[in-house]
Amino acid sequence: MNDIFISHSSNDRPWVSLLATALQAEGYRVNWEKNHLTNENFAAIIQDTFEQCQCVITVWSQQAITSFSVKAETLIAMEQNLLIPIFCEHVIPPMPYASLSTEALQSWKGDRNDLRYQHLLQTIRKFTQPEPILQAGKYIDNNDDTITDCKTNLMWKKYSEGQRDITCGKGMVRQYTWETAVNRFKQSSFAGYNDWRLPTVKELRSLVSCQQTVASPLTEERHATSLMNEKCTQPTINKNVFPNTSPTRYWTSSTFFNKEDYAWALHFDSGNDEESLKHYNASVRLVRTSQMTDQGYIKLFNRSTG
Repeated sequence: MNDIFISHSSNDRPWVSLLATALQAEGYRVNWEKNHLTNENFAAIIQDTFEQCQCVITVWSQQAITSFSVKAETLIAMEQNLLIPIFCEHVIPPMPYASLSTEALQSWKGDRNDLRYQHLLQTIRKFTQPEPILQAGKYIDNNDDTITDCKTNLMWKKYSEGQRDITCGKGMVRQYTWETAVNRFKQSSFAGYNDWRLPTVKELRSLVSCQQTVASPLTEERHATSLMNEKCTQPTINKNVFPNTSPTRYWTSSTFFNKEDYAWALHFDSGNDEESLKHYNASVRLVRTSQMTDQGYIKLFNRSTG
Protein backbone atom coordinates (compact mmCIF):
# COMPACT_ATOMS: atom_id res chain seq x y z
CA MET A 1 0.00 0.00 0.00
CA ASN A 2 1.28 3.48 -0.92
CA ASP A 3 0.59 6.68 0.98
CA ILE A 4 0.83 9.00 -2.03
CA PHE A 5 0.27 8.69 -5.78
CA ILE A 6 1.75 11.44 -7.98
CA SER A 7 -0.07 12.16 -11.23
CA HIS A 8 2.20 13.92 -13.74
CA SER A 9 3.25 14.28 -17.35
CA SER A 10 6.21 12.14 -18.41
CA ASN A 11 7.96 15.36 -19.49
CA ASP A 12 8.07 16.41 -15.83
CA ARG A 13 9.81 13.26 -14.55
CA PRO A 14 13.03 15.04 -13.42
CA TRP A 15 11.05 17.48 -11.25
CA VAL A 16 8.67 14.79 -9.98
CA SER A 17 11.66 12.63 -9.11
CA LEU A 18 12.88 15.40 -6.77
CA LEU A 19 9.45 15.57 -5.13
CA ALA A 20 9.14 11.79 -4.76
CA THR A 21 12.63 11.56 -3.26
CA ALA A 22 11.87 14.32 -0.75
CA LEU A 23 8.58 12.71 0.29
CA GLN A 24 10.24 9.31 0.65
CA ALA A 25 12.82 10.93 2.92
CA GLU A 26 9.89 12.04 5.11
CA GLY A 27 8.89 8.38 5.44
CA TYR A 28 6.07 8.31 2.88
CA ARG A 29 5.55 5.47 0.43
CA VAL A 30 5.23 7.13 -2.98
CA ASN A 31 3.96 5.71 -6.28
CA TRP A 32 4.87 7.84 -9.28
CA GLU A 33 5.79 5.30 -11.95
CA LYS A 34 3.45 4.84 -14.93
CA ASN A 35 5.31 2.22 -16.95
CA HIS A 36 2.60 -0.37 -16.37
CA LEU A 37 -0.25 1.76 -17.73
CA THR A 38 -1.79 1.20 -21.17
CA ASN A 39 -4.95 2.50 -22.81
CA GLU A 40 -6.61 -0.86 -22.17
CA ASN A 41 -5.84 -1.23 -18.46
CA PHE A 42 -5.73 2.46 -17.46
CA ALA A 43 -9.12 2.72 -15.72
CA ALA A 44 -8.84 -0.54 -13.78
CA ILE A 45 -5.28 0.03 -12.57
CA ILE A 46 -5.85 3.67 -11.57
CA GLN A 47 -8.99 2.73 -9.65
CA ASP A 48 -7.14 -0.06 -7.83
CA THR A 49 -4.16 2.24 -7.16
CA PHE A 50 -6.31 4.99 -5.69
CA GLU A 51 -8.08 2.53 -3.40
CA GLN A 52 -4.70 1.74 -1.85
CA CYS A 53 -3.38 5.28 -1.34
CA GLN A 54 -4.32 8.06 1.03
CA CYS A 55 -3.90 11.04 -1.27
CA VAL A 56 -3.15 11.92 -4.89
CA ILE A 57 -0.85 14.78 -5.89
CA THR A 58 -1.44 16.23 -9.33
CA VAL A 59 1.55 18.13 -10.71
CA TRP A 60 0.30 20.82 -13.09
CA SER A 61 2.66 21.95 -15.85
CA GLN A 62 2.36 23.10 -19.46
CA GLN A 63 2.45 19.46 -20.57
CA ALA A 64 0.20 18.16 -17.81
CA ILE A 65 -2.74 20.47 -18.59
CA THR A 66 -3.06 18.80 -22.03
CA SER A 67 -2.43 15.25 -20.83
CA PHE A 68 -5.46 12.92 -21.01
CA SER A 69 -4.12 10.62 -18.28
CA VAL A 70 -3.31 13.46 -15.85
CA LYS A 71 -6.75 15.00 -16.28
CA ALA A 72 -8.44 11.61 -15.89
CA GLU A 73 -6.46 10.75 -12.77
CA THR A 74 -7.16 14.18 -11.32
CA LEU A 75 -10.89 13.80 -11.90
CA ILE A 76 -10.99 10.42 -10.16
CA ALA A 77 -8.90 11.77 -7.25
CA MET A 78 -11.18 14.79 -6.85
CA GLU A 79 -14.32 12.59 -6.89
CA GLN A 80 -12.80 10.42 -4.15
CA ASN A 81 -11.66 13.45 -2.08
CA LEU A 82 -8.01 12.46 -2.39
CA LEU A 83 -6.72 15.37 -4.48
CA ILE A 84 -3.80 17.68 -3.66
CA PRO A 85 -3.03 19.80 -6.76
CA ILE A 86 0.34 21.56 -7.05
CA PHE A 87 2.09 23.76 -9.61
CA CYS A 88 5.59 23.05 -10.87
CA GLU A 89 5.18 25.71 -13.60
CA HIS A 90 3.15 28.88 -14.02
CA VAL A 91 0.06 27.56 -15.79
CA ILE A 92 -3.73 27.72 -15.53
CA PRO A 93 -5.23 24.24 -14.93
CA PRO A 94 -8.15 23.14 -17.08
CA MET A 95 -11.69 23.37 -15.78
CA PRO A 96 -13.00 22.37 -13.31
CA TYR A 97 -9.61 22.34 -11.52
CA ALA A 98 -8.68 25.99 -12.02
CA SER A 99 -10.83 27.04 -9.05
CA LEU A 100 -9.23 24.61 -6.60
CA SER A 101 -6.74 25.76 -3.98
CA THR A 102 -3.35 24.70 -5.40
CA GLU A 103 0.07 24.48 -3.74
CA ALA A 104 2.61 26.71 -5.54
CA LEU A 105 6.01 25.00 -5.95
CA GLN A 106 7.23 26.68 -9.12
CA SER A 107 11.06 26.79 -9.28
CA TRP A 108 11.32 24.43 -6.29
CA LYS A 109 14.70 22.67 -6.40
CA GLY A 110 14.16 19.88 -3.90
CA ASP A 111 14.91 21.84 -0.71
CA ARG A 112 13.00 20.16 2.13
CA ASN A 113 13.36 23.30 4.27
CA ASP A 114 11.58 25.45 1.68
CA LEU A 115 8.49 26.96 3.32
CA ARG A 116 6.35 26.03 0.30
CA TYR A 117 7.37 22.39 0.59
CA GLN A 118 6.69 22.50 4.33
CA HIS A 119 3.20 23.81 3.60
CA LEU A 120 2.67 20.91 1.18
CA LEU A 121 3.68 18.49 3.94
CA GLN A 122 1.15 20.13 6.22
CA THR A 123 -1.57 19.51 3.61
CA ILE A 124 -0.46 15.90 3.09
CA ARG A 125 -0.66 15.23 6.82
CA LYS A 126 -4.36 16.08 6.77
CA PHE A 127 -4.83 13.01 4.56
CA THR A 128 -2.25 10.64 6.02
CA GLN A 129 -2.31 11.29 9.77
CA PRO A 130 -5.01 10.09 12.17
CA GLU A 131 -7.80 12.51 13.01
CA PRO A 132 -6.74 14.77 15.91
CA ILE A 133 -7.96 14.02 19.41
CA LEU A 134 -8.61 16.67 22.05
CA GLN A 135 -6.22 16.15 24.97
CA ALA A 136 -6.61 17.50 28.50
CA GLY A 137 -9.78 19.28 27.42
CA LYS A 138 -8.02 21.85 25.24
CA TYR A 139 -4.96 20.58 23.33
CA ILE A 140 -4.86 19.20 19.78
CA ASP A 141 -1.75 17.40 18.53
CA ASN A 142 -1.40 18.46 14.89
CA ASN A 143 0.85 15.48 14.08
CA ASP A 144 3.61 17.78 12.82
CA ASP A 145 5.42 18.54 16.10
CA THR A 146 3.00 21.37 16.91
CA ILE A 147 0.24 21.61 19.51
CA THR A 148 -2.83 23.86 19.28
CA ASP A 149 -4.41 25.19 22.46
CA CYS A 150 -8.08 25.63 21.54
CA LYS A 151 -8.78 27.80 24.59
CA THR A 152 -6.08 30.41 23.95
CA ASN A 153 -5.94 30.02 20.14
CA LEU A 154 -2.16 29.59 20.36
CA MET A 155 -0.06 27.04 18.46
CA TRP A 156 3.01 25.76 20.30
CA LYS A 157 6.04 23.79 19.25
CA LYS A 158 5.71 20.39 20.87
CA TYR A 159 9.33 20.39 21.95
CA SER A 160 11.87 22.84 23.31
CA GLU A 161 14.48 24.31 20.97
CA GLY A 162 17.28 21.79 20.52
CA GLN A 163 14.98 18.77 20.76
CA ARG A 164 13.56 17.12 17.68
CA ASP A 165 11.22 14.40 16.38
CA ILE A 166 7.65 13.68 17.39
CA THR A 167 8.59 12.22 20.81
CA CYS A 168 11.04 15.01 21.67
CA GLY A 169 13.45 12.21 22.41
CA LYS A 170 16.34 13.34 20.23
CA GLY A 171 18.71 16.24 20.69
CA MET A 172 19.50 18.33 23.76
CA VAL A 173 17.49 21.26 25.07
CA ARG A 174 19.53 24.35 24.23
CA GLN A 175 19.76 27.54 26.25
CA TYR A 176 20.18 31.12 25.09
CA THR A 177 20.54 34.59 26.52
CA TRP A 178 17.37 36.65 26.25
CA GLU A 179 18.75 38.91 23.50
CA THR A 180 19.94 35.94 21.43
CA ALA A 181 16.61 34.14 21.80
CA VAL A 182 14.52 37.16 20.80
CA ASN A 183 16.61 37.87 17.70
CA ARG A 184 17.21 34.28 16.62
CA PHE A 185 13.61 33.13 16.81
CA LYS A 186 11.80 36.24 15.61
CA GLN A 187 9.48 35.08 12.79
CA SER A 188 11.29 31.76 12.44
CA SER A 189 9.94 29.07 10.10
CA PHE A 190 8.60 25.66 11.08
CA ALA A 191 5.83 23.25 9.98
CA GLY A 192 4.74 25.51 7.13
CA TYR A 193 4.53 28.73 9.20
CA ASN A 194 7.02 31.59 9.33
CA ASP A 195 5.69 33.58 12.30
CA TRP A 196 7.05 31.64 15.29
CA ARG A 197 8.27 33.77 18.20
CA LEU A 198 8.97 33.83 21.93
CA PRO A 199 5.78 33.81 24.01
CA THR A 200 4.79 36.59 26.36
CA VAL A 201 4.78 35.74 30.06
CA LYS A 202 0.97 35.51 29.95
CA GLU A 203 1.10 33.09 27.01
CA LEU A 204 3.76 30.84 28.53
CA ARG A 205 1.94 30.79 31.84
CA SER A 206 -1.12 29.36 30.08
CA LEU A 207 0.80 26.06 29.81
CA VAL A 208 1.26 25.79 33.59
CA SER A 209 -0.97 23.30 35.38
CA CYS A 210 -1.39 24.19 39.07
CA GLN A 211 -3.71 23.19 41.90
CA GLN A 212 -3.52 25.98 44.46
CA THR A 213 -3.36 29.76 44.01
CA VAL A 214 -1.53 32.03 46.43
CA ALA A 215 -2.47 35.71 46.46
CA SER A 216 0.77 37.27 45.24
CA PRO A 217 -0.04 39.30 42.13
CA LEU A 218 2.64 40.22 39.60
CA THR A 219 1.95 42.91 37.03
CA GLU A 220 3.34 42.57 33.52
CA GLU A 221 3.20 46.08 32.07
CA ARG A 222 3.01 45.36 28.35
CA HIS A 223 -0.18 43.33 28.62
CA ALA A 224 -1.48 44.93 31.81
CA THR A 225 -2.10 41.40 33.04
CA SER A 226 -2.44 40.48 36.70
CA LEU A 227 -0.56 37.21 37.26
CA MET A 228 -0.43 35.03 40.36
CA ASN A 229 2.32 32.97 41.95
CA GLU A 230 0.95 29.48 42.49
CA LYS A 231 1.96 26.39 44.41
CA CYS A 232 2.09 23.61 41.85
CA THR A 233 2.40 19.86 41.77
CA GLN A 234 5.24 18.68 39.54
CA PRO A 235 5.36 18.52 36.63
CA THR A 236 3.71 21.88 36.04
CA ILE A 237 3.14 21.23 32.33
CA ASN A 238 1.16 18.41 30.73
CA LYS A 239 3.94 15.89 30.06
CA ASN A 240 1.75 13.85 27.73
CA VAL A 241 1.23 16.86 25.48
CA PHE A 242 4.71 18.38 25.91
CA PRO A 243 7.02 15.42 26.68
CA ASN A 244 10.53 15.81 28.10
CA THR A 245 10.12 19.48 29.01
CA SER A 246 13.26 20.78 30.72
CA PRO A 247 12.90 21.69 34.44
CA THR A 248 15.03 24.79 33.84
CA ARG A 249 13.79 28.34 33.28
CA TYR A 250 12.18 29.31 29.95
CA TRP A 251 12.39 32.78 28.43
CA THR A 252 9.42 34.95 27.58
CA SER A 253 9.48 38.03 25.37
CA SER A 254 8.18 40.19 28.23
CA THR A 255 10.67 42.59 29.79
CA PHE A 256 10.45 43.67 33.42
CA PHE A 257 8.63 46.99 33.42
CA ASN A 258 11.01 48.95 35.63
CA LYS A 259 14.29 47.05 35.13
CA GLU A 260 15.52 47.12 31.55
CA ASP A 261 18.19 44.47 32.20
CA TYR A 262 15.56 41.94 33.32
CA ALA A 263 12.96 39.85 31.52
CA TRP A 264 10.29 37.41 32.69
CA ALA A 265 11.21 33.71 32.76
CA LEU A 266 9.20 30.71 33.94
CA HIS A 267 10.25 27.47 35.66
CA PHE A 268 8.20 24.40 34.73
CA ASP A 269 9.56 22.49 37.74
CA SER A 270 7.83 24.88 40.15
CA GLY A 271 5.37 26.69 37.88
CA ASN A 272 6.65 30.05 39.11
CA ASP A 273 7.72 32.98 36.97
CA GLU A 274 10.59 35.26 37.95
CA GLU A 275 12.53 38.31 36.92
CA SER A 276 15.75 37.10 35.29
CA LEU A 277 18.79 39.00 34.09
CA LYS A 278 18.81 39.02 30.30
CA HIS A 279 22.39 37.77 30.08
CA TYR A 280 21.42 34.55 31.89
CA ASN A 281 20.80 31.43 29.82
CA ALA A 282 17.35 29.85 29.58
CA SER A 283 15.44 27.36 27.44
CA VAL A 284 12.98 28.35 24.71
CA ARG A 285 9.57 27.05 23.59
CA LEU A 286 8.17 28.91 20.57
CA VAL A 287 4.59 29.91 19.89
CA ARG A 288 2.50 31.49 17.16
CA THR A 289 -1.01 32.92 17.10
CA SER A 290 -3.19 30.35 15.39
CA GLN A 291 -6.00 31.50 13.11
CA MET A 292 -9.34 29.71 13.36
CA THR A 293 -9.19 29.13 9.60
CA ASP A 294 -5.77 27.47 9.51
CA GLN A 295 -4.46 24.29 11.05
CA GLY A 296 -5.24 25.60 14.51
CA TYR A 297 -8.86 24.36 14.61
CA ILE A 298 -11.32 24.11 11.74
CA LYS A 299 -9.19 22.57 9.01
CA LEU A 300 -7.93 19.90 11.37
CA PHE A 301 -11.29 18.26 10.98
CA ASN A 302 -11.68 18.83 7.24
CA ARG A 303 -9.71 16.79 4.72
CA SER A 304 -10.82 18.92 1.76
CA THR A 305 -8.16 21.04 0.05
CA GLY A 306 -10.67 23.16 -1.81
